[in-house]
Amino acid sequence: MVLWLPGRTVTVPEATAAGSRFDRDSFHQALDAVLDRYVDPVDGSTLLARGLKHIVAGLDAHSHFLTAEERKALRTQVKDGTAGLAVHLHAAPGGGDRVLEVMGVLPGSAGALAGLAPGDRILEIDGTEVGRLLSQVEAEGLLAGEVGEQVALRVQRRHDSSPSRVDLTLGEAPREQLVSELLPVAGAHGFEGKAAIIELRGFRRGTGEAFKKQLAQLRRSAGSHGLAAVVLDLRGNPGGEVDEALVVADRFVRRGILTRTRGRGGRILREELAHEAGTDTETPLVIIQDRHTASAAELLTAALRDNGRARSVGERSYGKGTVQEIMGMPDGSVLKLTIARYFSPDDAAIDGVGVTPDVVLTTDQMERAVDEALADLGLRRAEP
Repeated sequence: MVLWLPGRTVTVPEATAAGSRFDRDSFHQALDAVLDRYVDPVDGSTLLARGLKHIVAGLDAHSHFLTAEERKALRTQVKDGTAGLAVHLHAAPGGGDRVLEVMGVLPGSAGALAGLAPGDRILEIDGTEVGRLLSQVEAEGLLAGEVGEQVALRVQRRHDSSPSRVDLTLGEAPREQLVSELLPVAGAHGFEGKAAIIELRGFRRGTGEAFKKQLAQLRRSAGSHGLAAVVLDLRGNPGGEVDEALVVADRFVRRGILTRTRGRGGRILREELAHEAGTDTETPLVIIQDRHTASAAELLTAALRDNGRARSVGERSYGKGTVQEIMGMPDGSVLKLTIARYFSPDDAAIDGVGVTPDVVLTTDQMERAVDEALADLGLRRAEP
């Protein structure tokens, strides 16, 4: 093709045949043209980093690339204050800009005090439009700071017709990850003892051991009748440390696979197995989940269900089950890349699918989810 410009004629190579693949050679040729021939000088380092950021961000919501300067800034920034929110940056249904959805809110946190709830969407953080963010880590960085620092949000609440402004005062991270109570229950033939209702709000280091200690204390407090049932409430649990969730699962499964990961081509990379010691195989067990139960919490549900140890009631879970590897680059930059997906013991995919409960509840029924969970075990609340 010939292009006529004022004073000269330029020959432009013809494009290759339709259907040809754009390969690495073509990429490097185009990149070299930009670096060498763009009308203004181009800083190669900046251009490459910016391009890699967009490439990686386009893969999934959990992969990202940080330059050495960004990595250093994240390390040195004071972040002892938190909004107490678990958020997920993902593409809006049907495409378009990304949205930052609230997955979980820790009780007593800044987010809880501001009335934020799972399902709310954050549109702006201190004037930064969420739709322009490239990675989850950017969003989380904007929601952290010093204790007492003010953060202004523009939020689309689930039940409001238009966005509203929400001002957060960052506070210390709430330490409570589990809350429990003993509930007197009765069966078809009358009083049967007490059920342990244990709400797990997330999984961080030490949660598994804390759960085992709490369960043992509840069992002692239940008295001679023992525990009639255990109800694990995972509503709004955004996940966290997978190993901690598997400690909980291992408490109830004697033997078998708890979870597995598969990499490229479906190759099994790892399988986590149950340990027989200290297993409770007798106490009736049921799980409550909702649409915001995610990640490690979904793996816990799948591990208990697939091994025949528990049933679940509620809504289909969120569907977040991927494994990331963090790779440091020679210049100090860092690449966080999804390298595998989690699968249930029965080899069902979690990511993008979620876990379907045995007993599906409507949104209205979720308000009495504990009673529905007890009913699935043939129990009901009783007077002590």
